[in-house]
Amino acid sequence: LARGVLAVGGKAQAVSTRVVKPLIEFVRRSGSDCTMRIFINNVDSYVGKALCADLRGALEQENRLLGTVTGGSAEAEVMELAQSMGVKRIVARENSEQYLKDVLSCSLVVYDLHSANLEEVETVIKHLKVAQLDHDTTFVIISSVNVWAKTKKEYVPVEGEDGEGEEAGEEGEDGIENEVKKMPKELSDADMDRRIPPPAFESWKYLETLALSLSSKDKLRPHVVSAGILYGNGETTFNELFKEAWLTRATHTIIYPGDNYIPCVHVRDVARLVKTIHVRDPSTTQVAPYLIAVDKARLTQAEIVRGIVSQISKKNVDVPVVSPEEATSEFRDVMTLDLIMEPSAPMKSKSFPWWSRDGLVANLEKVAAEFCKWRNLRPIKMVVLGPPGAGAERLCSMVAERYLHADPPHLTFDQILQDAMNAGTASAERLREKVQLLSQKPGAKLPLKLRTKLVMKRLMSNVCRYRGYVLEGYPENYEEANALFMEKVPEEGEEAAAEEEGEGEEGEEEEEEEEEAPPPPEDDEEEEGDGVPKRRLNAAVAPQFAVVLHSSPAACKERIFAGTAKGPLSEAEFDLRTAEYHRANLALDGSPGTSDFFSEVAQERVLQINIDEVGEEEAFQSMRVYMEANGQFFNYLKSEEERCREREAELAQQEREADERRNRLHQERESAENALRAKVAEGEAARRQIIAEGEASLLEAEVQPLRQYLMTNVVPTLSDGLSEVCKEQPEDPIEFLAQYLFAHAQDIQGTLDERYG
Repeated sequence: LARGVLAVGGKAQAVSTRVVKPLIEFVRRSGSDCTMRIFINNVDSYVGKALCADLRGALEQENRLLGTVTGGSAEAEVMELAQSMGVKRIVARENSEQYLKDVLSCSLVVYDLHSANLEEVETVIKHLKVAQLDHDTTFVIISSVNVWAKTKKEYVPVEGEDGEGEEAGEEGEDGIENEVKKMPKELSDADMDRRIPPPAFESWKYLETLALSLSSKDKLRPHVVSAGILYGNGETTFNELFKEAWLTRATHTIIYPGDNYIPCVHVRDVARLVKTIHVRDPSTTQVAPYLIAVDKARLTQAEIVRGIVSQISKKNVDVPVVSPEEATSEFRDVMTLDLIMEPSAPMKSKSFPWWSRDGLVANLEKVAAEFCKWRNLRPIKMVVLGPPGAGAERLCSMVAERYLHADPPHLTFDQILQDAMNAGTASAERLREKVQLLSQKPGAKLPLKLRTKLVMKRLMSNVCRYRGYVLEGYPENYEEANALFMEKVPEEGEEAAAEEEGEGEEGEEEEEEEEEAPPPPEDDEEEEGDGVPKRRLNAAVAPQFAVVLHSSPAACKERIFAGTAKGPLSEAEFDLRTAEYHRANLALDGSPGTSDFFSEVAQERVLQINIDEVGEEEAFQSMRVYMEANGQFFNYLKSEEERCREREAELAQQEREADERRNRLHQERESAENALRAKVAEGEAARRQIIAEGEASLLEAEVQPLRQYLMTNVVPTLSDGLSEVCKEQPEDPIEFLAQYLFAHAQDIQGTLDERYG
């Protein structure tokens, strides 16, 4: 029967007993049609893509996948994505009757709560409860261990390396009783009734309970998969950790205390558990309705964060510990989970097809590769060569700043050598002594093997492996390129030996430094015997792009002396290095040059640029076209539209700042003028006040003696005259008084002469 089923599927072949039994059970449940109909809610979601990958080929056949999409994507994008995932038809939600009919037509229905509309899931469950099913149906809800976050925990001593916990009351060397480290007691499927969710996941628990209530329904088998914190396939929860590590940004933090346990699981393992639930060997024990999906690792928050940083970013980085109040992560609640979960029975089975059984940290290289693949992150590896003074350093800087983000790995051999000498180790000191000795001999170099190891170590660093590098001026010749970018093809059974050899490299380097005398300028390569091992291109470090700059010696010299390019400052050294470059790369005898290695051995198209005929900006644009010939790089780079918008915003900001400066200067000028006017007016008012006060004082001073004079000399005569007017009562009193005063004027003068003369 199984052979017949496979023949119908177009894959007639020998079938093992392990495959036959689930096939027989499947055909028994599904009838004569061997193709399963599977409904996946939101096939374009993070979990949906993993489900499609594992369920489309279940039972060694191409199954019919139906599903909805999350929305927000263009129709063309949705169809292209659905086709790539093997989805036969996208189900629309607008027609609810047809939507529910399509769901009921499938033998496996999967809803992931991470991306689902919870009201929609509730509606589907309630419809299943009353619907009449004409075939066996498996209904699966993928939930989360976050539903267990507030579960009351029991704590046990932390297990040591021997698997035994520490005992309380043990004393240390100083006689003080050691504090026993504790961890949460492991929770299993059997503890499902104890689970207590935080407020944000109460609705999830309600849907779990509602789904499990379908157990009594005929022909319906409900299951709830409580998935650990998901990782892999491009990440969601840990996306920021991986992204910041890829960009080598020092933004990672550990939320105090960091020793909390976070149960995790690879998203592909969740999909495989769903597959195991539906397609299982009928002779095995029945699968429980509630299943915990976690891997077998017990990782703390600190181990996860430090592991990601160490794998992708710079090694030996001290990740700071912050208080929960200081934490800014969107997934702070996830990072502070403290649960240890036991995988469900199907995952503990020896036959379970694990994708990442030993956990995130143990499989970090694999998970990091998935992250780069799903996020379209490609390392950009480039070598730029040219004669001294050609200006390679400027073009390398432009490429690095454009494509390799902040702190770009723009490398030169001199920089790599300097970093190695500053390492602060005994071998670094010996290397420094050797370099000082060689500096006394013009043109002398370190041994080729040592040069290769120094550069190889840098190119194998995390930053260069994941983000790439721009290597300027190295390798200088064909031999250096061959030594750096080719590797020995290991023979069968030689992998372990190769690893052991790699572990002893530092010792060999030290021994070589002690034994070898300073080499001559050239001919420092090792001679190979007759039994030369096969070699191949080392894809881990070999560049994808090679650029060779051409320039005449006169133009190079002019750039150096003008300060627009770096190079030897003395003419003798310039001539020596130029001759070396021409001998290694432009030999008249036809010897292969460095560019020949990349074009012939590495099979790369080498970009040749005559820097004398094109400007720097034009040369850079040529390099961009060359690099992006097979498509633009994502790599968290800004698009041209974003760059244009940023440039426009920058120009607008500059204009606003210029306007603000002009307005500020105008206001300051007006304020100064107003202040000056006010000061002048105030001074004028003060001056006038002083003048007025002086005049009043002077008038007062002058008025005082006149009054006294009148009272003494005039008033008595005037009083006598008035008395005479009264006595005589003349017809014209004024005329009479005037005549009287004239008649007695001599009396006033005589009095004055008598008084003052």
